[in-house]
Amino acid sequence: MKIDNGQYISERRRKRTFTPAIYMLAELTLVWLILSIFNASFQVQTWDIISRIILLCAFLYSGYKTYLVYVRQKNYLPA
Repeated sequence: MKIDNGQYISERRRKRTFTPAIYMLAELTLVWLILSIFNASFQVQTWDIISRIILLCAFLYSGYKTYLVYVRQKNYLPA
């Protein structure tokens, strides 16, 4: 949606719902792949407890970042 402010035309950003979630899944996939290389197995059940804790911390951190992105988005009214 374009808004005319007199001298220049600016565009307001819409709320994004899927894009932050896709970035979160991409981050988690990258962490999972790196930990899979270190553990020589793609199955989380066979991993060591330290690797599971690292994966859980990465999940919590990525989820918190995604939550902050959703909170930061503003609900603009249509012009």
